Amino acid sequence: MTRCDDGGARDGWRGCGHRVRVKTLDVVVARENAEGEGASTTGEETVRLRIGMKDLGARDDGEGEDGGEDGDGTDESPEVDPYFFDEGYSVAASTGFARVWEGAEALSSFLTRAPERCRGKRVVELGAGVGECGLVAACLGAHVCLTDVRAVVQNVIRRNVEQNGDGEATTREAWPDSTRVGRGSATRATLDWCEPIPEHPFGTSTTVGFRDADLIIAAECVWLRELLPPFAATAATLLTNGVPEMILSVRDRSSTEDASSGKAFAHTNEVVREFENAGCALTTLHRQPAEDDGKDIVVFHIRAADDGSIE
Repeated sequence: MTRCDDGGARDGWRGCGHRVRVKTLDVVVARENAEGEGASTTGEETVRLRIGMKDLGARDDGEGEDGGEDGDGTDESPEVDPYFFDEGYSVAASTGFARVWEGAEALSSFLTRAPERCRGKRVVELGAGVGECGLVAACLGAHVCLTDVRAVVQNVIRRNVEQNGDGEATTREAWPDSTRVGRGSATRATLDWCEPIPEHPFGTSTTVGFRDADLIIAAECVWLRELLPPFAATAATLLTNGVPEMILSVRDRSSTEDASSGKAFAHTNEVVREFENAGCALTTLHRQPAEDDGKDIVVFHIRAADDGSIE
């Protein structure tokens, strides 16, 4: 269960280069008793997340959304995206700064209804953007590494992990350099789908890498056709090299399934075919209507096709 509202810019975001708004999200987590593995739940607790993001609706009049200064403490709003020339950055990547997309909200809600899907697991989130899905999974007891291109990781994900963190995570399952979030933990690392998967995403002092994950999650990562091949190739490489499963939320924004038409947005059926061609098999876990235009949001479960344990 989640509840959300919007707040203003926070001190932890000063100097980030743009105005910020904060989405407040309450994640209701089942408590477990202390009698060991398999123990029954004994009530609920609420973990409050604060998800910061670029405020595209801010006034360009020298004031922030709360009537004061900009989020960086200056009285001028930047006219140019400060990360535009960063390595790996693109127009598509810039959308990750600005909002929690509808498909991401659907995945977050799905995980809160089925926390056993992620609880206690090492999770990699692909294309995390502002990081809501990964942080929700951490609240539910997962140990999550949120990934994206470098500019998003350093300027958005890092801040959101830090402002929701509660000290160093020391459990064995936690990724290197993790902080406690809710009943789990979270950290961040760079993973650009157009580049080879790094062997040492946390530095050469550890052998832990993305292939040590138990689960991949992702939401709204393949809305553009041009994103689909590198995204599916990255996910399939992990799934065929040790990661058991993936949960992917797809919000169909297409106007046609014909890729030769020149339309920019990928159809859900194209997503299925791309993963199948990459050696994966998909089953549908959840489907719901999108907010408008008659499209659907589909949550898929994905494994390597020769795994033999498709759900």
